[in-house]
Amino acid sequence: MRRLVLVAAVLAAAGCGEGSTSTVTGTVTLDGQPLQEGVVRFVPADGKGQTASAEVKDGKFTATLPKGEMRVEFSAPKVVRQTKMYDTPDSPVVDETVELLPARYNVQSTLKITVKGGSQSEKFDLTSQ
Repeated sequence: MRRLVLVAAVLAAAGCGEGSTSTVTGTVTLDGQPLQEGVVRFVPADGKGQTASAEVKDGKFTATLPKGEMRVEFSAPKVVRQTKMYDTPDSPVVDETVELLPARYNVQSTLKITVKGGSQSEKFDLTSQ
């Protein structure tokens, strides 16, 4: 039994199943300017499989994704103010945020990509209107 576990671990470490993921790099602009900060989520279009996400910083992201068709969602919260958690002088403050992007790019997104093997690059030009 111990030998079987060891063999399975060696095969996994050696890349058994290699090629089932792809590295996707990309750029994201909002109204022609790089999206400063946000998150990109990749959701399997068929609703099966694993969802993945990556940070968007200065209009760029890198994600490791399983192959297949993915729905792409973006989120870019913008801090509008800070408020106290409690009505006390020593209360910690929290950021109040609003979503910078229209719903058509996040919860209602129809953006899709097909993830192939190896590496690929994608470009997303978003608009606020």
